[in-house]
Amino acid sequence: MRTLDASDMRIAYELGKDGRVSNREIARRIGVSEGSVRQRLGRMIRSGALRVVAQANLECVPDSFLAVVSLKIDGRELTECARRVEALPAVLTTMIVTGRHDLIAIVLAPSRQTLVDFVTNDLSVIPGIRDSETTVVLRGFGQWIEAERLFDPARTAQESGNTEGGR
Repeated sequence: MRTLDASDMRIAYELGKDGRVSNREIARRIGVSEGSVRQRLGRMIRSGALRVVAQANLECVPDSFLAVVSLKIDGRELTECARRVEALPAVLTTMIVTGRHDLIAIVLAPSRQTLVDFVTNDLSVIPGIRDSETTVVLRGFGQWIEAERLFDPARTAQESGNTEGGR
């Protein structure tokens, strides 16, 4: 993965404010050529250092449940548990942390039942998890989630029992 330098970070900052801003406008704002912005942006995207995606305000999807799941893991299983938890569909991200818990998973569940199933079924089959504590976010401030995670037509159809992609 590519390490971002100061110019890369300025480009990313401008895109973070407005993902629809043109390369020309970014170049004007940061004082470099449009070609430089285009090349740097291409390199950052190809290397996996940057993604440009639509985000939606989680408060606009009131039936979703955002939760912080804190996990205690058997010592030697930490990295493998993190990988297996990260692969679960409801998980937005996982983090190995210090403190009372070993691993934190940020979970987005489109329904209460999905969150219950995640905690009681999905986590229970992962070896190495000793204990979990789930904290449901009652209200987030400035909580933006990638739109593809909120509005995935295949997931929405599956949860509603419709296997034809929402038709």
